[in-house]
Amino acid sequence: MTEKKADVQLSPVDKLLAKVKATYELVELPSKGLLYPKSWTDKKGCISIRRWTVEEEKILSTVRYVKSGKAIDMMLKNCLENIEIDTGELLSGDRSFLLYHLRNVSYGAAYEFKTTCNRCGAEFPVEANLNKVKVKYLEDNFEEPCKCKLPISDTLVEFNLMRGKDELALVSDRSRRLSEYSQNQVDNTLTERYVRQIVSLDGITDKAVIRQFVDMMIAGDSSFLRKEMDDRSCGVDFMFSATCGSCGAEIESEVPITAEFFRSAG
Repeated sequence: MTEKKADVQLSPVDKLLAKVKATYELVELPSKGLLYPKSWTDKKGCISIRRWTVEEEKILSTVRYVKSGKAIDMMLKNCLENIEIDTGELLSGDRSFLLYHLRNVSYGAAYEFKTTCNRCGAEFPVEANLNKVKVKYLEDNFEEPCKCKLPISDTLVEFNLMRGKDELALVSDRSRRLSEYSQNQVDNTLTERYVRQIVSLDGITDKAVIRQFVDMMIAGDSSFLRKEMDDRSCGVDFMFSATCGSCGAEIESEVPITAEFFRSAG
């Protein structure tokens, strides 16, 4: 007769801690894991992640982490189960999706914020339902670099999608320029984004040449390239629609990712 394994009796302390022990769930990435090492995701492009805890709330309360842009990176590293994943190499679209997902499962789907009517200028409250946020996925045959031809200069552009490391570099550069040149300095974020994403121009890969081209780029070409980069990317659709309580106008805007996004509505 086979003996049954004795039931494991948990101590009161173990029972208490078991209530808050981190549990992980599989989440499909908008990129489907197509541009990552195979060891980062499963065959369906899913990764294992847990909810925010007090540890992540402490990170968000540390001003130097928030100002440097490192807070989001640190939170993702904490919440991902697979320690092989380099969060700096995650696509920006995957990172934004994970933030929405973590905010949703940690605090709930309701996100309240204020927006301004672009017709009458009135400020009014909006409540977004994060369960209804649309997610854009990469095509199964997606490959980098992406290619497009600028309509005015007839230049062939090859570019990669934005990564977390690019976001951090842009934040760092903008902070440095503000510190060195004051608030009157022209925002250089768009230029730096182009330089970081563009792989080649008519086959030329020299970053110095790419920067020079970007600084001289015709506005029509810039607008076209920016749209191409946005259209090829994956992630969360940040747009929402609302009705102004003052004038009744229907407005469309982006869901703001402010400090309130990382706090419970309660």
